[in-house]
Amino acid sequence: MKSRASLKKLLSLLLCLALTTTLLSGAALAVEAHTTSEECIAMIKELEGFRSLPYADNNGKWYIGYGVECGQNDYPMGISEEEADLLLRTHLVQLEEPKVNDFLRQYGISVPQYQYDALISMTYTLGSQWINPDYRLCSYLINGIDQYTEAEVVNAIATWCHSGTAVLENLVSRRLREAFLFLYGDYNFQDGLSRYCYIDYEVNGGQNDPGMGSRTVFYPLGAPYGQLPVPTKAGAVFQGWFTAGGVPLTGEETAMGSLSVYARWDGGAAAPIPSTPAEPKPDYSAWVNPYRDVKESDWHYSYVRELSYEKILGGYPDGTFQPGNFLTAGEALKLLLVAATKVDPGNAPAGHWAGNYLSLAEGMGCVAVGEIANLDAPIDRLTIARIAVIAMDLELKSGVSPFADVDDPYALTLYEAGVTTGEIEGSVRFYRPDSAISRAEMCAIVSRLRGYSAPNDPSLSGYITYGGKQIPVLWDVPAAPYNKDLFVRSGSRLYYNDPAYTTAWGIDVARYQESIDWQKVAEAGVEFALIRVGGRFAESGELYDDARFEEYLTGAKAAGLKTGVYFFSQAINTAEAVEEALYTIGKLNGRGLEYPVIFDWEIYSKTARSYGVDKNTLTDCAIAFCETVAQAGYTPMIYMGLEVGYTRLDLSRLTGYDFWFAQYNSRNQPDMYYNYRIWQYTDSGSVPGIEGKVDMNLALIPY
Repeated sequence: MKSRASLKKLLSLLLCLALTTTLLSGAALAVEAHTTSEECIAMIKELEGFRSLPYADNNGKWYIGYGVECGQNDYPMGISEEEADLLLRTHLVQLEEPKVNDFLRQYGISVPQYQYDALISMTYTLGSQWINPDYRLCSYLINGIDQYTEAEVVNAIATWCHSGTAVLENLVSRRLREAFLFLYGDYNFQDGLSRYCYIDYEVNGGQNDPGMGSRTVFYPLGAPYGQLPVPTKAGAVFQGWFTAGGVPLTGEETAMGSLSVYARWDGGAAAPIPSTPAEPKPDYSAWVNPYRDVKESDWHYSYVRELSYEKILGGYPDGTFQPGNFLTAGEALKLLLVAATKVDPGNAPAGHWAGNYLSLAEGMGCVAVGEIANLDAPIDRLTIARIAVIAMDLELKSGVSPFADVDDPYALTLYEAGVTTGEIEGSVRFYRPDSAISRAEMCAIVSRLRGYSAPNDPSLSGYITYGGKQIPVLWDVPAAPYNKDLFVRSGSRLYYNDPAYTTAWGIDVARYQESIDWQKVAEAGVEFALIRVGGRFAESGELYDDARFEEYLTGAKAAGLKTGVYFFSQAINTAEAVEEALYTIGKLNGRGLEYPVIFDWEIYSKTARSYGVDKNTLTDCAIAFCETVAQAGYTPMIYMGLEVGYTRLDLSRLTGYDFWFAQYNSRNQPDMYYNYRIWQYTDSGSVPGIEGKVDMNLALIPY
C-alpha cells in the first residue's frame, strides 16, 4: 500500500530530477532537453479525467488518478486530485520525458515546446512504440518534419488509434487533438473530427498496400478520397473495396464521414457482394476543371467532375457551371432516364428538344401523360423521386418516412437505395418535396444512379459479415427493425427519429463515476439509470461489491429516474452464473425495478480465467443467470457487443430474453443485425451532475 509519506518522497524525487536536468551543461547535450509544459499537463488531465480509486482497463491493467498505472491493491483509501497531479508529474519526469528527450538527442532533432508536448501526450498513452524509424512519425522527425503535408502528419499520429484491429473512437479524437497540437500549437483544439474522417480497410486475408502505413487512413473532410490503397493476396485478384452494405468505394467520392470497407477477391469469401456490381468508373485524374465557380473543396466537386468528364452535363460559355441553378423538367428527364435505364433516345429533331425523353418517361409510367406540360419549367423533387424509382425498377418500399416533411414511398425508396439523403437541420431530416432541384444536387443523384448496385441483405444472402468472416444468419432470432439513418446524435444525446417508436435516454454507472448529483442528472433529461451491483474478478474468480451501488440506486430513485441493475460477470460455468444472480437478487433485497437485471459477460483479457469459455457453456451461463432472476420476479436481460453476440453466444437459444447492445462509432449507427431493446452508444458521454465521462444509452422500446 502506498502512503501519503511515499507521495511526499515522490515529490522530492521530482524536484531533484528537475534540478539535475537544469544543471546539465549545454555542451553535454546536442539538443536541449525539454520538460512537459503546464499547458500539456492540463490537456492530459482533461483527456484522462480524474478517478480517486484504482480502476482496470480491458487488458487487466490498473490505473488511478489521471491514468497513472498502479497495482490493483494500491491506494485502498483512494487519492486526492492534488496527489493525482503529483503522480502524473512524477510519471512524466521519470518515464515519458526521458524516452522523448533521448530520442530527440540521439538524432539531433530540435522541436518547439508544443511539438514536444504533443509527443509527450502521445507517449503517455502509447508508450515508446512510435520511436522506431520503421514508423512514419519517427521517420518524419528524423528526415525533417517540415517536408511533410498536414495530412501526412495527421496520419502519422492518428494511426495509433486501435485496440488490436478495432478503432477506438476516443483514441481517434485524442490523436487528432495531438496531431493539431503538433502541427499548430493549439492546446485546446477540439474540432479534429470536423476536419478529418477515416477509412478502416479490412483486407480479408490479403496484405496491406505498403504505402498505407496502417489499415486505418485519415482523409480531409469535404475533399475526394483520391487513389485508394491496393492490397495483395497470393493466388487472388483484388476486385475493389466495398462497404458492409456492398456499395463499392472508388476514391472519387467526397469524404463525408468515417467508414469501414472490405477487400473483395475473386473466388474468395469476403465482404458482402452486390447482386448487380456497378461498372467501374474511369480515371478522372486527368480532368482539368474549366469552371471558375467549382472548387475542389465543394461537396459536389467529384460529381460535377464525373458528369463533365463524361460529357453528361456541361457548363456555360462564360466558364461557369452555376451549381445552384435549377434544372428544367426537360434537363432533369434526360439526365435521370439515361442514368437509370442506360438508354438514350437522343434529342428530338422537331418540336421541343426533350420530347423524346418525355415520351420515354410517359411510356415507362414514370409520369402520367400530360402531367408535365412545360419542359422548360422547374421540376419538383417528389416527381424526381418517382421518375428515378420507376426508371430504375426498384421495389417500392413501405414504412416510416425518414423525412419530417414528407411521407412518400418513392422518396423513402430512393433514400433507402442511397441515391438521395435529404438535408439535416439540427436532428431533423428534410426532403423538401416541392422544391426545385439544383444542378449540383442532380449531379450527385445521377452519379449515384449510374453507380447503383443493390446492396447485399443478410436476410437474402443468409450471411452476416463480421471480422472478415461470413457468419450464417440465425433465422429464428428476430432481426433489428430499426432504420440506421434515423439515429441522430446531438452532443452526448442520441435521438431515433422514427414516430413509430417511443424512446428513453439513459446512463449506466459504476463506482468510477464517484459522487453523482442525481437531481442534476434528472434535470438534464436522463430518464433511466442502469447501475452496477457488483462483479466477479477476472483473475481470481471472487465476487466483489460495487461500493456505490446502494448510494446510486437510492439517489436515482429519489430523483425520479427509472432503474435497472447489471452484474459484471466472468462466470465459467452455470453454478457461478447462478451464484451471481443470487448475489444480485440479495443486494436488491426485494426492491422494485422498472428496467431489467442484466447479465453483463464481457471478454476481459486473454489471461482471464473466463477467456476460453466455449459458446455452449457461456450460453448456458446466460440462461442460468436469467432464469434465476426471472424466478425472483425480475425481468432479465443480456448485455453484448458484436463479438460476444456473433461469436460467443448462441443467440438462437436466447430468444426469450431482451438484449442490451454496446457499440461506439463515429457514424452513430448500430451494426448489430439482430434485435435489441437498449443501445449503449458511447462510453464518453457528458451529463450535468456527473464528473467526467459516462456511458450513454438509448432504450428503443422503454420499459
